Amino acid sequence: MEIPKNLKDEIWEYCRLNDISNIDDFIVRMVKQGYTVEKFGSTPMGSVEVKEVEKVVEVVVEKIVEKVVEVPIEKIVEKEIFITDDNQVNVLGEKINELNNQLSLKDSELENIKKEFSTKTTEIDTIRKEFSTKTEEMENIFQNKIDGKDKEIETLKKNIEELSKNNKNDIYGDERRGGWFGSNILKR
Repeated sequence: MEIPKNLKDEIWEYCRLNDISNIDDFIVRMVKQGYTVEKFGSTPMGSVEVKEVEKVVEVVVEKIVEKVVEVPIEKIVEKEIFITDDNQVNVLGEKINELNNQLSLKDSELENIKKEFSTKTTEIDTIRKEFSTKTEEMENIFQNKIDGKDKEIETLKKNIEELSKNNKNDIYGDERRGGWFGSNILKR
């Protein structure tokens, strides 16, 4: 037989609360007890014969009831009361105003310093850009001069080679070959 889930859950909860470990036996016992009540009524009357003798087990259910008792506690509260001197309060108020004025002046000075720093930073950036531009110009000028000198050197080398090819005589102008430059010893 299938027991509806909600009824089964209630039975399980009841068994858990009452420390009943064998739930199946408990369910069978409750079905027998309910059938007996249905069959014979809640109280047998007069001439009804009971053929079947059932042992009725009484289940004692203990409930644990927690009681919360509030006990008033007397509490001592200490309160600090400040007694002030109005003259001292006025003096301190004046000092606070003076310090606020000084703070305002320092803020103004700081703003001026920030503006001056910003201006100097801008000037430095401008000088750096100008320096970079001048450096590039100088590098270009030097490179152009170097390139010009390289071309001039190349031209002079070609001229020297050409003169060497054309001038087959030695330094004395005759066709004899030999000796070293500046030497009077001739090879023959």
